Amino acid sequence: MIRAAVLVFGAALAAQASTVQVAIVRQAGSVTIVPEGKVLIETPGAKVKPLEWKGELTLRPREGGLRMADMRLRTETRLIQADGSRIKVGSNFYRGTLILRLDPGQTVTVVEEADVEQYLEGVLPHEMDPGWPLEALKAQAVVARTFTYANMGKFRKDGFDLTADTRSQVYKGLTGVNENVRAAVRQTRGEVLGWKGKLLRVYYHACCGGATTDAGAAWGNDGDIPRPLKGVRDPWCAASPHMKWTAYFAWAELTAAISEKRMLTGALKNIRIGARDGAGYVRSFLVKSGGDTVDVKASELRGSLGAGEMKSVRIKSVNVLKKGVEFLGAGSGHGVGLCQWGARLQAEKGRAYGQILKFYFPGSELSEVDE
Repeated sequence: MIRAAVLVFGAALAAQASTVQVAIVRQAGSVTIVPEGKVLIETPGAKVKPLEWKGELTLRPREGGLRMADMRLRTETRLIQADGSRIKVGSNFYRGTLILRLDPGQTVTVVEEADVEQYLEGVLPHEMDPGWPLEALKAQAVVARTFTYANMGKFRKDGFDLTADTRSQVYKGLTGVNENVRAAVRQTRGEVLGWKGKLLRVYYHACCGGATTDAGAAWGNDGDIPRPLKGVRDPWCAASPHMKWTAYFAWAELTAAISEKRMLTGALKNIRIGARDGAGYVRSFLVKSGGDTVDVKASELRGSLGAGEMKSVRIKSVNVLKKGVEFLGAGSGHGVGLCQWGARLQAEKGRAYGQILKFYFPGSELSEVDE
């Protein structure tokens, strides 16, 4: 560990607790809650008392507060779990303190306040296959932890730190957690990636298709991008099922997708690759519409068409056909930072998680958060 970096991280994160608040339900009309074991209920200005109700409870908004079973609750109420208890919210179990909150629009939000390390256990099985090699999972754990601290408070104006979906990291509490996941988190406890003594803002994706890309090019940021996020050539993910793919879209689909962001003056007649970055990722397409040629951002087109179909913007070629267009591509995801399939294959070849992280984030420092 690089202890000099630890001291800087500690100063930067001193105001942050070792807990994270994650919105597990947002602005719902109602939500089912099933407490298991000893659960305490805490409302502002009142004593903490045991939750007497058992079985399935429905949390709903009411005028001026919340209702759960026949209990009338304040606009913000906490359910505190004790003695190893857990609470099921929707289809997932959670073990942290739950904050039940009335929203201004007469909906309910449920936020879990969890220890960061426990939170990471709930992230890993939904961001990487929990059956993958331990060293790959450990690399993912470090990156996910770094992401967590770097994005802490991103949704503070909404009353929590992070969401439980892809806007932050996918999180489902205790669901999918196994010993492999626990070991990955435990064996990397507190470890994060840094650059020049500061926390590195990291990213990860499924498969880079042979090269990761510069974060600045990917997000359209011309600012100073740190060396660890400049991208690397990657031979490790060659065996990934995402290495090569083909996606076909009819002209009507493409017209609708492009029209979400760009004004078209006529029917689409052609589409071709405009600009690429140094790693081979397409940054723009040139589309012929009527008598005009329109520049379309590749990331926007992918977002409109769906990331499940157009897996990445590392497009090798475009084939214009009579009834539509065929895209031949490589990789899956935005291509910045950790390539998860590359990490898996490196781990299978015996490389340790520190080596994997150094490969994808060259020059970065593996350090510890000063908790």
